[in-house]
Amino acid sequence: MIGNNKLILAIIFLPIIEIYLFIEIGAMLGSLLTILLTLLTAFYGVYLLKIGTIDNVRNLQKKIFQGIRPDQEILNGIFNLISAILLILPGILTDSLGALLFFRLIQNLLVSYMFKNRYNFSSRDSKKTIIDVEHKKSDD
Repeated sequence: MIGNNKLILAIIFLPIIEIYLFIEIGAMLGSLLTILLTLLTAFYGVYLLKIGTIDNVRNLQKKIFQGIRPDQEILNGIFNLISAILLILPGILTDSLGALLFFRLIQNLLVSYMFKNRYNFSSRDSKKTIIDVEHKKSDD
């Protein structure tokens, strides 16, 4: 339920933020340059989606053929897809987020934040003792 509220707020406020940023950036750079910048990032997003997908599938196949788990390639593919979609969407904020997601440092920070404390195998858990017992009924 909480996630749905955040999604609704994002749907409402994202266009408002984008319009505000278009007005402010348009006032600084000019309307023509702002529109050209938005179109340029959209074409760049389409290009990266096409080229990045082909390269990612090649790397994924190479790892699979070598018998190596392609964990990093899958994460790269997901981030490249999200980045390209954000670049294709018109807007200054989405373009900025799309450009930031291409950096491996940002990707690694996001992954570590998302999976933090998901699987906690710390030394605190080693204090618990697990005793495995099988009970066998005998006819004595």
